[in-house]
Amino acid sequence: METFYFLVGILLLTAGIIDFLWTTLWVDRGAGPITDRLATIIWKNLKRMSKKVPTVLSFSGPLIITLTIKLWILLVWMGWTFIFAGSESAISDSTDQEPVSWVERIYYTGYTIITLGNGEYSPKEGGWQIASILASGTGMLLITMSVTYILSVINSVTLQRSFADSVTAMGESGVEMVKNSWNGKDFRNADLLLNTFAAQLSSIAEQKKAYPILQYYYSENAGKAIAPVLAQLDDAVTIWQLGIPEEYVPNQLLLQQVRSGVVSYLNTFEGDAGNAADDLPPSINLFEIQAANLPIASIETFEYRFGTLEDHRRKLLRLVQEEGREWPGKKGSK
Repeated sequence: METFYFLVGILLLTAGIIDFLWTTLWVDRGAGPITDRLATIIWKNLKRMSKKVPTVLSFSGPLIITLTIKLWILLVWMGWTFIFAGSESAISDSTDQEPVSWVERIYYTGYTIITLGNGEYSPKEGGWQIASILASGTGMLLITMSVTYILSVINSVTLQRSFADSVTAMGESGVEMVKNSWNGKDFRNADLLLNTFAAQLSSIAEQKKAYPILQYYYSENAGKAIAPVLAQLDDAVTIWQLGIPEEYVPNQLLLQQVRSGVVSYLNTFEGDAGNAADDLPPSINLFEIQAANLPIASIETFEYRFGTLEDHRRKLLRLVQEEGREWPGKKGSK
């Protein structure tokens, strides 16, 4: 039985450390398998609850990251507890040198991994002393890197919402953004902002790949939500690239960089969120721009070229739908 306990401990400890290091350090692979499964389950359940209590989704990000770290601690704690159960004499009471109970073993392991040892219990000389040092080191690593991970996630959320604020400041839809960028001669007022957006999008996409938990940070304010804001910005880029005569458009390279940033962000999603939606997002209406006496390209040419973006826009729509949002500019959007 002691050998069984030892093997169970190795299994739990290995699972916890692998998932922890995978999630916090493996930038290209995102969340570890246990973390990913936990986050998905919590998100799906909160989405169901949000039909009756809409505000519950705003707790999703903090709840997921809190439960994830608690799970890591539990796996490491229980792993080392079972390892120390691999020998009845691995830990003894410092006063009478008697073997400890399960409760005392759990207590000893707990204060060892959080480096608060108080001398009540001591490991057997030799390998179990080394094991205690390793347990303490594991705990220090877990606590330090968990704090670093939380701070990195919060900084990334702040950047996303700052980016969203900057985009929505130009207008509440792609059409509004285009109209508001007209300076009386062309649309090059948007160049400086597009340059900023392109740089921010590159960072946001890389951070999303490194910290998949970012997709679960839900803002009740749609103007600070990344999905509808990306859809809005993408619509504006589409209008500038396909619906405006070339002599009036902003810098084409900047437009291409922004579109590339949107695509990079979409490519960070896997599973259902990375697939195209079944339905189509609302079409772009160039007549609103024409009604403002602004130059537009041929409607027929625009509609033909616009069709080539169908799959791309369906993916954006799926992203918007996964957040429970409406397409920006659509009547009744939230």
